[in-house]
Amino acid sequence: MPATPVNATTNKTSDSSTAAPSISVGGQWIVDASGCDPKTLQSLATIQSICQDVIASLGLKVVGEPQSHVFGPPHGVTALYLLSESHLAVHTYPEHGVATFNLVCCRETAVWDWQTQLQSRLNATNVRVRHLRRGAWETNEASDTHCCNASSTHIPEAITEVDE
Repeated sequence: MPATPVNATTNKTSDSSTAAPSISVGGQWIVDASGCDPKTLQSLATIQSICQDVIASLGLKVVGEPQSHVFGPPHGVTALYLLSESHLAVHTYPEHGVATFNLVCCRETAVWDWQTQLQSRLNATNVRVRHLRRGAWETNEASDTHCCNASSTHIPEAITEVDE
């Protein structure tokens, strides 16, 4: 039997079709902001400030030095923060008015007001936040065999839209 990862929570259930993972190792927050101000998306200082606020408000710990790159006009920036809890990555596309954030964290919850913050700081007209629960699910061979089958009940429920 494999060892349970440190900080993992277990949720054993007799019904393998439930959305709860049998071993949870945290979550992934996928954030897409569109309709953003292109000049703001080219500002490494603005993007770093947002990332630092996410990290500080969630009490996360940065490991080493954050990495970033400015691609130069008309393109954007990319930044990566290695965290003791996992990582935060961001990529901006000023030519499309889009910023994408990806926070992977070993915590079950990592609530941050992406909607308000990105609307205010990037002038985003639309912010979409999705949460993907990470871990191991007990297998249900009937539905796992066809992972993309619409009749599979436990796979789609692992991804949820977050209303902020």
